[in-house]
Amino acid sequence: MNRLDLIYSAATRLFSEKGYRGASLQDLAQEVGIRKASLYHYVTNKEELLYHIFLNVGERIQIQFLKIRKDCPHPLERIRRFIECYLSFVVTDIPAFQIFLTEKKELIPQHRERVEAICDLLNSLMKEAIVQAKREGLVPEDVREDLATLFIFGACNWAVGWFSPRGKYSIEDVADYYASLFIGGLRGGEE
Repeated sequence: MNRLDLIYSAATRLFSEKGYRGASLQDLAQEVGIRKASLYHYVTNKEELLYHIFLNVGERIQIQFLKIRKDCPHPLERIRRFIECYLSFVVTDIPAFQIFLTEKKELIPQHRERVEAICDLLNSLMKEAIVQAKREGLVPEDVREDLATLFIFGACNWAVGWFSPRGKYSIEDVADYYASLFIGGLRGGEE
């Protein structure tokens, strides 16, 4: 791992443990084993580190969602795969995902806009699948795709707070159960 990767990794741990405002560049320098002034050789400021964490998480999810959209024409299966994909990211790197969920307000406006554009795309891909399922008669016409999308992402986001890889259920078990519940709910209990 190169020095910049070590800095990003340490920043992710520190921001997750102490919060963005609670973690200082001095803390980060000590964690990485360099002087604070040396950090500026790698990054401009602390917010740049935060933005990198957001992009790292958001763009990886976006790439996978777009691949699922391309590879999976059936809308209910696509919803299932979106849920499985999203939950796998939630727990793959819990500290980075905690930051993704809680520290957006700390980004400068242009960085926040970029991150919100990624989130908007993820939401629109989920809504698109629900709308397609409605058009194909797979879910009732009265399903509200905006609220269903918020419900799905909201429930998945909470997994970051309670899921443990050493717990009773694997993330695959959780993803399968969530997907069954959500799709069954969309279909009026038929899953």
